[in-house]
Amino acid sequence: MTNSHAQTKGELIVNFAYAPEKIRQGDTWKIYLSVTDPEGNMRQVVCRIEQTGESYYKPSFVYLKKGMEKQFTGYFALNTRHSGELNDFVLALSILDRAGNVRKTVRFPLEFGGSAEPMKPLPPDMEKDLNRRIGMIDIDWVLGGGA
Repeated sequence: MTNSHAQTKGELIVNFAYAPEKIRQGDTWKIYLSVTDPEGNMRQVVCRIEQTGESYYKPSFVYLKKGMEKQFTGYFALNTRHSGELNDFVLALSILDRAGNVRKTVRFPLEFGGSAEPMKPLPPDMEKDLNRRIGMIDIDWVLGGGA
């Protein structure tokens, strides 16, 4: 009866996911995330920029610290400073297990505008944990957009 085990296996629980959808270019974008893995098997987060058109950026890898295999709460930071114009994009965060399998992907759209969207308040019971930085998303903007 390995089939029944396979069906219940592997579903990560996203407790909270939020990122402002509009910021000014040059700002640091914070992506807030709280995820639980009943199996305690989370190892890393792969961050990819998804855009229409020809631009391509290498993915950024954030390894989760010891103790975060079962649950993590905090934010990922992405610096949007760049000499050229950045286009709007979707950030895809894929959570991988120790074997390198994608367990869940969460997507956050981002639009650059003259004025940033005011940040929504974080849930009070999670605010302290959500304000801990899990990692920096390291995107080399120069290699992308063909500038």
